[in-house]
Amino acid sequence: MGELIYSTIMSLDGYIADEDGNFDWAAPDEEVHSFVNDLERPIGTYLYGRRMYETMTYRESVPDLAREPVCVQDFAEIC
Repeated sequence: MGELIYSTIMSLDGYIADEDGNFDWAAPDEEVHSFVNDLERPIGTYLYGRRMYETMTYRESVPDLAREPVCVQDFAEIC
């Protein structure tokens, strides 16, 4: 049987987005990004809502991926 893992970014006071609907406040530093990459590496399928899907489509066509930090390049390969 498969396993379903639900994860989300959330502030300590329970918010996912700021008052303008953005969640750029949650951008991880390279150490955290690498840790999350390792957690997500074995995942085979992602299920996104519309807004997260639109956000994640950037990963499909990063203009100059070679100039991005190694953790971002790694994440692009994982997803």
